[in-house]
Amino acid sequence: MQLLRPFPRLFTIVFAAIALLLFVVEQINGRFWLNDLRVYYGAGEALLKGEPLYGVAHGLDSGVFKYAPMLALVYALFALLPYSIAASIQYLLITVAFVDGLRRIDRMVRVNLLSGKAQAYLPLFLIALACIVHLHRELHLGNINMMLLWLLLVTLEQLQRGRAGLGGLLLGAAILAKPHFLLLVPLLVLHAKWRTLGAACITLLAGIVLPALVLGWADNWQVHGAWLGEMAKHNAALIYTGGDDYRAVNTIYSFAHRALLKHVVSASAVEAYALLGLIAGAFAVFVWWNKERKAPQAFTVEFLVLVALVPSLTLTDTEHFLFALPLVAYVVHRLVPKAEPRWLPFLAVPLLLAYGGNFEDALGSFSDVLIHHGVLGIGSFGLIVLSILVWSRSNQRLSEVSNPMS
Repeated sequence: MQLLRPFPRLFTIVFAAIALLLFVVEQINGRFWLNDLRVYYGAGEALLKGEPLYGVAHGLDSGVFKYAPMLALVYALFALLPYSIAASIQYLLITVAFVDGLRRIDRMVRVNLLSGKAQAYLPLFLIALACIVHLHRELHLGNINMMLLWLLLVTLEQLQRGRAGLGGLLLGAAILAKPHFLLLVPLLVLHAKWRTLGAACITLLAGIVLPALVLGWADNWQVHGAWLGEMAKHNAALIYTGGDDYRAVNTIYSFAHRALLKHVVSASAVEAYALLGLIAGAFAVFVWWNKERKAPQAFTVEFLVLVALVPSLTLTDTEHFLFALPLVAYVVHRLVPKAEPRWLPFLAVPLLLAYGGNFEDALGSFSDVLIHHGVLGIGSFGLIVLSILVWSRSNQRLSEVSNPMS
């Protein structure tokens, strides 16, 4: 197994031990709830019993299922097991996805973005430390973000190896679970990856059709319509303007509105969509610029940037910011063992603290201040911008060295 090789064996052992310790402590304290899993598990049960999937609570009063019927079909297999066993399996899957995912991220950053930087444990453990708050919440809630990130990393690896069809099939599975990853489709179009897009469509079609084997055709169309309605309702308000509902506080729209736009316009969906269009236009220019200068590994960076942007563009819980982990890794690798560029720590360290420094039990009431001001979202988006700037600067210097007469 890759994880049992000399590197990163120590990292695997340490984090397996931490996960096991947390598992035991949660059991002893009676807190092994995995409340997000309860929603998936309840949706799986509802599917098997022919009960409503959407618009009703599964497990908790707030446990409304917002994912595709196909995901309910997957978790119907879990629903055949006692909840304690299903929860233990989910916990194990998250742990494996994190440890193996971080190994893949570390390798991708070193080999593809840093010209084969040597293996080292210091950056690996620092990357894990930067996201430990989000990982703990992911394990405690039993969510699927880390597993989806792992799936997207494997997708990108397949595309890097020229396996366009397999990469597309995997991407389609990720989109089925979280349609926000449709954000990656324009990137594939801009790079003319038609085989990948075709394979992704095959997976999407299969994911729409398969639930009909359980529900029947008429009910299958009905639940897919209900799912789209639930998603639209969930993302109805994208700008946080105050109060105790912090679901939108970390979006780019909320930061831009509170920092500047509130003096010009009132918060509205039009404002949010205008900002989204501006971001899309800026990203398209970034892709065009990379193509013009033939930047090496541009597709890898663009793919990872879009994945990292997802929690900043939609209503999410804090653990969804695990999607920014590859860019966190890039910044950390640029910091240690020697910062390059030398000014990087002055920007990177505050942003990393904003991204992963909200230890609620340690910070007390100050944690509420960080949450209220959307510091996590600011830190995450700041790391995205910083990664783009540092990577672009690095590639520009490489281009100048390789083309001294240009």
